Amino acid sequence: FSFPEELGSGLPVFHPRGGVIKRQMEDYVRQRHIDEGFEYVGTPHISKEALFHTSGHLPYYAESMFAPFKVDETDYRLKAMNCPMHNLVFDSRGRSYRELPLRLFEFGTVYRYEKSGVIHGLTRARGFTQDDAHIYCTEEQMEGEIASVLSFIISLLRDYGLDDFYLELSTRDDAKPDKFIGSDEDWAKATAVLEKVATDSGLELVPDPGGAAYYGPKISVQARDAIGRTWQMSTIQYDFNQPSADRFDLEYVDADGSRQQPVMIHSAKFGSIERFLGVLVEHYAGAFPVWLSPVQV
Repeated sequence: FSFPEELGSGLPVFHPRGGVIKRQMEDYVRQRHIDEGFEYVGTPHISKEALFHTSGHLPYYAESMFAPFKVDETDYRLKAMNCPMHNLVFDSRGRSYRELPLRLFEFGTVYRYEKSGVIHGLTRARGFTQDDAHIYCTEEQMEGEIASVLSFIISLLRDYGLDDFYLELSTRDDAKPDKFIGSDEDWAKATAVLEKVATDSGLELVPDPGGAAYYGPKISVQARDAIGRTWQMSTIQYDFNQPSADRFDLEYVDADGSRQQPVMIHSAKFGSIERFLGVLVEHYAGAFPVWLSPVQV
């Protein structure tokens, strides 16, 4: 891989040998998602800006998004995240409780305006592809779904030779209420569920006060490579914001005929394929295991 100056900072291209590894990783994680009950979807790289107002990313996440551009006198944005578009897939028709949990997954390429001082090879880029998934489920299903996703992530990391890790629980900063959306009750409930699942996993759990996304708390898996460096890898996030009536107003019809709001769970297993590959280069010092090696005997 390389970073051509003609493309711009933080925008990698993969050469044939890098392409072999990247394809192996994509084939692997696509099949793993399908085996875990996820359904494969696809969404575009740009959208009308209004979509990100609906999701709440503007203004809360605006500084990490590229500037708007005009198409037919309408402001558009490069997407920095895939979740708003997955919400549109969920909302494309009426949903029944019988369809839940609905697990959507895609390789979604996103673009984030990282400051030039923090861009670092494949591990901190401006354009990258996430193995991004969103689960829509009932409150009763939520704990089981989060536990299942965490188990999925741990098994994936072990398949790639990473087996020294701990969990980090990111919660909101109560001193900065303007940086977060949702009621105290929502935050308390979401944090309690994530903490229980993390604790039940038996892995070390480290608090990260103030590190939550604006829309909900998260668990992140921190992995140590062969020489002991720690990398933030996969994340699981609880989102009570986007499905709400104030945002996408997502609903399903319950068994009693009432309309209910689903719970939304974000997860990325590799995090980004580029970043994960960058970590593997460091972990294996370039000497990949045979199943990932771009040049065979």
